[in-house]
Amino acid sequence: MLITPHLLAGVVIAKGIPEAVPAAIAAVTSHFVLDSIPHWDYIGKPMPTLTNIILTVADGLLAFGLWWWLVPTELRWYGLLIGGFAVLPDFLIAPKYLWPKWITLPIVKQFNHWHTAVLQYACEPKTWVIGLLPQVVLVAFLIYFLRG
Repeated sequence: MLITPHLLAGVVIAKGIPEAVPAAIAAVTSHFVLDSIPHWDYIGKPMPTLTNIILTVADGLLAFGLWWWLVPTELRWYGLLIGGFAVLPDFLIAPKYLWPKWITLPIVKQFNHWHTAVLQYACEPKTWVIGLLPQVVLVAFLIYFLRG
């Protein structure tokens, strides 16, 4: 899943759960629930190509723009914190692009296998449009909950 659905799901959780620890646990859990939906994160192979870097930066800017626009001031920073927990599993894997040995560390290796091979890429859709469609629908649904 892209950054935007994960971050907005975390913000919706923050809106509904005012206690930080249960909200953080729910946000991390939401990451894996969302990753189990067939989707695509990358264009082509999951590696840092110029196209994927541009996609990630644009997605991050969209996520932060929607967060700033949709979240009321009194909830803004708490929402970002809990939204950060919803994105956290992806950030735990990201160091592998700068230090390839990162994913050979025992606990990271097991987490990386479960997070990528089992959840994300086991059910990749055939086309990128179909892989993006559930994410667009999810973002629209999350915006609806944040605006209400």
